[in-house]
Amino acid sequence: MVAGNNQAALQSRALTCGFRIAGTSLELLGRSEEDLHFSPGLEMFRSSEWVPDITVEVEWTGMLRPHFGTPVFESGSAWSVSKDERDFVFDFCSAVVSSNPYKRLHVNPDFTRARLLLSRAALDSHRPILPLEYPADELLITNYLAVHSFGVEVHGCGLIDSETGGHLFLGHSGAGKSTTARLWETFRNPEILSDDRIILRIENGELWMHGTPWHGEGQFASPGKARVNKIFILQHGHGNERVELTPSRAAGELFARAFPPFHSSIGLERTVEFLGRVVAIAPCFEFSFAPDASSVNSVLEFTHVAAAC
Repeated sequence: MVAGNNQAALQSRALTCGFRIAGTSLELLGRSEEDLHFSPGLEMFRSSEWVPDITVEVEWTGMLRPHFGTPVFESGSAWSVSKDERDFVFDFCSAVVSSNPYKRLHVNPDFTRARLLLSRAALDSHRPILPLEYPADELLITNYLAVHSFGVEVHGCGLIDSETGGHLFLGHSGAGKSTTARLWETFRNPEILSDDRIILRIENGELWMHGTPWHGEGQFASPGKARVNKIFILQHGHGNERVELTPSRAAGELFARAFPPFHSSIGLERTVEFLGRVVAIAPCFEFSFAPDASSVNSVLEFTHVAAAC
């Protein structure tokens, strides 16, 4: 009888789809097509062949009440996280949808398995349902990378120039990431991986940047990747000037523009360690730039000079 129940449960979860972001595969399991809806931004990251790093099972429940585990972190807007005996519990809330959580994510400590509970009471009148709607997808990927020391998400614009390769520009909101993306699109027509959020990983001692679905106001996104030899930290200016940063200052500036898991002491510790490895590979420069073609030419000239040395 138990075997029969298990078989029925497996059959009820026969529907699946997968995504691959920054070399990390996520599998979504559901009981109906409705459980597997996803945002258009994830379409280009969809994958048909993968061994899942993260498996998410979608379930429906009548109503979700606030979780009364140990509070860990409050984002201040869309989500909060608490802890039960073992797992992290993310509650997603919106005053537009419900006064109670409309979605809850139970995740194991190493972020490899999760149960995603959807509230019928909150969501029945809000169709279509997107189980992995931002920021749930981002939280799963970035926490998995941090906990396993595989990588870190940074606030940046990453692009691939056909002649000079990968260029990475980091910046806070308003620092000029989308402006930089548009300038390069106008004058060089590169592949733009993202104008807001880039994931950094280290492969065979080299630093690589990966595109993400989580774009900025320019709406640039691509699943591509490129090797990074140097990092530019954007500052507004009247001209174009570069100042190389010491490794210690560079690590601090990168951390200030990263998305570490503040709810996880292990994740924070491993993010700091990973950024130390990043600045040991790629020198960082504070880049004051003019918002015109001269800033693009300045980076290209610097790249050519560095390659010749």
